[in-house]
Amino acid sequence: MSDLVDHEVVRIFKTYLSPLSAKLTEMLNEHFSHQTERRGCGYTQATRVIAEFVSQTRDPVGFQDLRIFEDYETRALKNILNQSASYGLALDTWRNLDLNIEVRQCLMRLNPDETFAQYLQQEVDFQARLRTVYQYAQLEESVLICKLLADIILPQTASAAGVIECRALPEKPKVGSCPMAEKFFLRIAHHRLLRQGEINIFVDAQNRPIMMEKLNMGDNHSCISLVPLMMNGVRLPAGSLFSANYALEQLSKHKNKQYKGYVIPVAEMNGFWFLRLTTLAVSPENRARAFGYHFKQQVDNGLFRPDSTELSQLIDIAQDQIYVGHPC
Repeated sequence: MSDLVDHEVVRIFKTYLSPLSAKLTEMLNEHFSHQTERRGCGYTQATRVIAEFVSQTRDPVGFQDLRIFEDYETRALKNILNQSASYGLALDTWRNLDLNIEVRQCLMRLNPDETFAQYLQQEVDFQARLRTVYQYAQLEESVLICKLLADIILPQTASAAGVIECRALPEKPKVGSCPMAEKFFLRIAHHRLLRQGEINIFVDAQNRPIMMEKLNMGDNHSCISLVPLMMNGVRLPAGSLFSANYALEQLSKHKNKQYKGYVIPVAEMNGFWFLRLTTLAVSPENRARAFGYHFKQQVDNGLFRPDSTELSQLIDIAQDQIYVGHPC
């Protein structure tokens, strides 16, 4: 990405909403400092920064999530929270104002020239634009980032989004997220596990695989999501990288049908930590463009078919480990 050309996400937020933070802008614009062996590329690094927000519980009244923007003026939001009761509006959060029926009714009865009404309308309009800003994106990888950023500010509910809630661990486990973290998942996708390798499959209440964990292959307790999940109100796409930290002996489980490892109900897990998006979160035809130097590293280091491997291959392998009835 040339220094002279903004990444599509940077351009969209600058044009339609509010400029992203200098840190996110620099990363998405692929500043050379992020194109390293440890960081991978600016896009990858941006998803790590986003992960730091995702792993924290959404604060209904605090403004720390607005740090994704360069300079978001919070005066209007403070005024709304402080003055809402005197206008007959019971608000316990500044988030999702655009979906709040009481807010809509309040705006209809207020004098539009009042400062409070203007502030309220301003924030409702901003949130409505943020909610749909992904529609301005042409690139697959841009849509992913736009949706992540929108959910950080406008948290969803798992039931409304139709996804499984993934509990967040209180602390980050000591599991890496380097650009080579995909190495063994790519091998697993092609049935090329190391001899000592193990995989654990986390399943939902219907015994459907939702996440795969690898052991004795690179960092232990590194997991990849196989379906979209939600953490702290943020929808995370399939192909997200997580870490886990748990005591296996305390969990209900049964052995995999083919490979070493276990099938484990995800409901029994104490939580996960979201690390970043993997290259598998983007379809093969767009991977090289989205992940740039990170993807080039994977190719140069001889990772197994990083250009063509699909997440569906991991899903098939995970499904093959699960007994339809009870294991023998």
